[in-house]
Formats: sequence, C-alpha cells, structure tokens
Amino acid sequence: MGNGIHQVNVHASRSDVWTFIRDMNTWAPLVPGYKEHTIYSDNQSTWKFTVHYGMVTKKIYVKVRITDWKEPSEVKFTLNGINQRFTGSGFFKAEEVDTFVTSMTGSLAIVSSSPVAKVLQHAFDKMVAELTRDLTIAVGKAIERSEI
Repeated sequence: MGNGIHQVNVHASRSDVWTFIRDMNTWAPLVPGYKEHTIYSDNQSTWKFTVHYGMVTKKIYVKVRITDWKEPSEVKFTLNGINQRFTGSGFFKAEEVDTFVTSMTGSLAIVSSSPVAKVLQHAFDKMVAELTRDLTIAVGKAIERSEI
C-alpha cells in the first residue's frame, strides 16, 4: 500500500482554506499529471491524469467520491481506478493555528493490485508519497494566491 501525508502552514484563515478545498474544481487541476475531470454531483466525479512511477508512465482514470464534508475543516474522499486496479482514500484537513494561519494536512492511501505496481512496489510507494506532498503544497500555494 502506498501512503502519503503532508502538512503545510497556509497564510490564510481556516474559512478561506475551506472555501478553496470544498470545491473540487479549484484543486483537481493541481493534482500532479492532471489532464481533466468531470463532476457528476457534489459527491461524484471522474478524473484523468498521468502518473510516473519507476520507468513506467500510465494514464489513469479514477472515480472520486466525496465521503464526508465536515465544514469548516475536512473533506474526505475515496478513489477507485477505472482503467487500473486500485482503490484508495484521502483527505484534506484544516486546523486553525491563528486568525491568519491555517495548518492544512493532505493524506492519500492507495492499494494497487496491478502487476506493475507489485513489481515496482518501492517506486509506487514513493510516487504516492510525492504525489501527496506535491498536491498539498500546490493547494496551499494556490490558496495563498487566491482572492477569496
């Protein structure tokens, strides 16, 4: 299983962080390798992106389901591969440090039954950790740049 968790301090209020993370349209394009996404409802969407692990590059199609909206601090989701065999879950969590700084944590756990992922397990685990870190940092920077 690939796991990643990363925390950043965002120079924004918790309500500004919530405004950003509650809308998938704002952060889906920040996923490394992002190509496009389609939202079907408040809780259901599909995403397309490209990932690199080891010497392998894969186009990935994923069903994303929001499982919990806990305003003003947490979004939880599950992932199911459409064209690859994997499942996963993750969250964004915002905790107020003070009025102008919010601690934001991003987490991702993915279990793959793909033969390639099993052969390249170390590279797969590293890819999930890097994806989590890169996405969390990108979301934090985008929140700080936005005019919420």
